[in-house]
Amino acid sequence: MSERKKTPRALVVDDDPTQRKLQSAALEQAGLIVSEAENGRVALDLLDDVQPTLILLDVEMPVMDGFDTCKAIRQQPDYRDVPIIMITGNGDTESIDKAYKMGATDFVAKPINWSLLSHRARYVHRAGDASFGLRESEAKNRAFIQAIPDTVLVIDRRSGEIERVGGGSNQAGDSLIMNKSRLTLDDLPKKLAASWRLQFEQVLATGQTHRGEFSRTEGDETKHYETRIVPFTANRLLVMIRDISEQKQTSARVYQLAYFDTLTGLPNRQSFLTELSTAIRCAEKNSTMLSVLYLDLDNFKRINDSLGHSLGDELLKTISQRIENCIRADDYVARLGKSQSHLHLARLGGDEFTILLTDLKSPDEPEAVANRITDAVCEPILQDGHEFVITPSIGIANYPEDGQDIDTLVKNADVAMYSAKESGKNSCRQYSGTMSVRSLEHLELEHSLRRAILNDDLELHYQPKLSLDNGRITGVEALLRWTHPERGAVSPAKFVPVAEDAGLIIDLSDWVLHTTCKQIKAWESGPLRNLPIAINLSGKQFKHSDMYRVVINAIQQYSIDPSTLDLELTESELMRDADGTIGTLTKLKEAGLSLIVDDFGTGYSSLSYLKKFPIDALKIDRSFVMDLDKSDDNLSICAAIVALAHSLNLRVIAEGVEAEDYVYLLRQIMCNEIQGYHFCRPCNAEDVARFVIEHMQQERSPVSIEQDIA
Repeated sequence: MSERKKTPRALVVDDDPTQRKLQSAALEQAGLIVSEAENGRVALDLLDDVQPTLILLDVEMPVMDGFDTCKAIRQQPDYRDVPIIMITGNGDTESIDKAYKMGATDFVAKPINWSLLSHRARYVHRAGDASFGLRESEAKNRAFIQAIPDTVLVIDRRSGEIERVGGGSNQAGDSLIMNKSRLTLDDLPKKLAASWRLQFEQVLATGQTHRGEFSRTEGDETKHYETRIVPFTANRLLVMIRDISEQKQTSARVYQLAYFDTLTGLPNRQSFLTELSTAIRCAEKNSTMLSVLYLDLDNFKRINDSLGHSLGDELLKTISQRIENCIRADDYVARLGKSQSHLHLARLGGDEFTILLTDLKSPDEPEAVANRITDAVCEPILQDGHEFVITPSIGIANYPEDGQDIDTLVKNADVAMYSAKESGKNSCRQYSGTMSVRSLEHLELEHSLRRAILNDDLELHYQPKLSLDNGRITGVEALLRWTHPERGAVSPAKFVPVAEDAGLIIDLSDWVLHTTCKQIKAWESGPLRNLPIAINLSGKQFKHSDMYRVVINAIQQYSIDPSTLDLELTESELMRDADGTIGTLTKLKEAGLSLIVDDFGTGYSSLSYLKKFPIDALKIDRSFVMDLDKSDDNLSICAAIVALAHSLNLRVIAEGVEAEDYVYLLRQIMCNEIQGYHFCRPCNAEDVARFVIEHMQQERSPVSIEQDIA
């Protein structure tokens, strides 16, 4: 019997018909349904049909007496725990002992007191139910403990004895308990045992679970474990141990990706900004000076364009190493007697670097460091049979006179760097107020852009995104384009920063939002009616006092389905005010919009926040997709991003796919979607509509995607 039946059933076994009837009447009075058997053999045959929850068994019977019958019943697994009351006319101790030895639960001596039999049967039956429930609960608990992926230990706080009670073989913690038959806390590493003892006292005092971690070196590998200590009894505790080494490795890889440049290994932009923020607070508190050096390599783009990015990357690694060595060897560091962390070197991206100098004693020190860096960078470099002389332009901004916050200091150092370039390059310039005014060309571009927004002279081009799962077009991204009446096509990389500087970015972003909604409405009655369009939100637009209302108003104004509008925001912008960002994103998500993190891998996402953001997809930055077929590092980074995204149930989109080999590699690492010139270049609304419709009319299959997009 795997489960006790809800209806209590009794089986009365006695060779005397009168006794059977009397016993049956007493049991029915106790609320049991009764079946009868005239001897032990018949009783055994009836067990499975009756499935009794109580058995009354006479000792003296023909064919098979009560002792043998009781023993036979107990040998059947389904009836080992069913209460059995032996009815005996022998009141001797030997018979009673034999009854218990055969497995009887209780005994009743003849002559039977019929008024008490029903009560006795009821209580024996109730005790049997309670015992069965307890055993069933214990069995479930044992099964649960054996099934969990942890090593489960019971530890006595006083004696220190350790008992393994759960967890399969080769689980976390096996190396700790060493499969000894008897183990105590004293057999564990001393630091771990001492730590656990302190935690035990805390758990027993508070009655609350304690979570902790510890590490062990096992051979050539360091293993990391998570522990949960749970109160068990007054002086005993459960310790559950789980191997989290893989999670730790993943976190380390993601941290490296978030805070360090993958090419040079230097801290990235976010790491630098974090360090600068801390340095400014310290300088303000201690009334000291600090300096930001902004370094850009002169004409480096020509090397990439003429000789390829692979060679350019090797040069960047060489130059970054020279700057590091130069900083370590500088007299400034020796004077401070401090570590390199006080001269924080970072690669912002491309050929731009920053250096943070702290605890300055003289305004002349930054320029001395800059000149030394210039001399080191300008040394000839032999690479792949070529000799290169690369020169830097360096801008310097000092705290507090040139800026008292992060943005101002970095911006003014950047302005000073451009001044160095304009003065002939290969030099350094200290920031001055006159540098704040950019060139006439910059001002003219700003005025022209302002007119273009007012006169609706801008244009959106659209680039499709393709699913690698089924070959279908999943949507398009709206890309802003501007044709200047005199200059011709102006790159967004040039006019978007101008819009940022001039305070036009909100107007520019609103234009994109409303124009996109108009296009969605225009496609609504045709074959593209369900095709989502993604737009990029600028950081300033997203920090708008009521960004949610701006987007919802546009959707309502044009009466479009929110699911046809995707919003993309860069990783770095998401993290500027993560807590505030989560609230706005949540409202947009609840309104039905899809949310995508753009340029993922170049920012500084915190894993704890990334899990909280209600996002739908990550878009791998094109810098990691570039030369995917030639760079193992880029492929590893893309694979790590895909694995991270899938673990968070997010789609992954790779942008900048420009070669057929990229498609194969991206499918191998299970990337979901691609976007890039190899599939379709950005084009106007009419041309992209024609492209998408033609694509939709073709038969697609995941197997033929590479051929289809070639």
